[in-house]
Amino acid sequence: MHLTQQLLGATLAAAIVAASPALAAGSISGKLTAKSAKFLKNAVVYIEKAPAGAAPKTAQMDQKGQVFIPFVLPVVKGTTVEFLNNDDTGHNVFSPDGEKFDLGVFTKDQVRKYTLKTEGVYTLLCKMHPSMIAYIISLQNPFFAVTKDDGSFSIAEVPPGEYTLAVWHERKHADPVKVTVPASGAANVEIGLH
Repeated sequence: MHLTQQLLGATLAAAIVAASPALAAGSISGKLTAKSAKFLKNAVVYIEKAPAGAAPKTAQMDQKGQVFIPFVLPVVKGTTVEFLNNDDTGHNVFSPDGEKFDLGVFTKDQVRKYTLKTEGVYTLLCKMHPSMIAYIISLQNPFFAVTKDDGSFSIAEVPPGEYTLAVWHERKHADPVKVTVPASGAANVEIGLH
């Protein structure tokens, strides 16, 4: 009798889950505009405040050819970033921003990790190679995108509602833009850099 009740309970629970509608989600698609096309790439477009949502707990940034890859890495606050060294020379990773950190020198195929404790922009530098620079943008939620070469971007699986979009760019600025995300389909926006 007890086993029969368990099986019936499991079957009922499965039926309820199967009958439940998927959570509604829309998306935001858009494009940055600027006087020069060279500024359109590698901007981070993000929702300023939103439900937390699911986010990866780890992210990676490589060091190859004495360059940080990617140049811009948006993550959610609390993410652990793994820094890889794929060069034959030693590298260092440090940031003078946020709570400030220095991961010391590490050689080829070694990995160092750091968990980002605050929201904001972390400039990444290497004490051994002063020309190396990159940025990690630590955000409140996972609804963000990095712009492509033409300034286009897309943010998927956004809960429906009204939001404010903001832009981080290494050299330019953009005014915040209000956007209404539908329960399905895309909200389209154009944002000007100045």
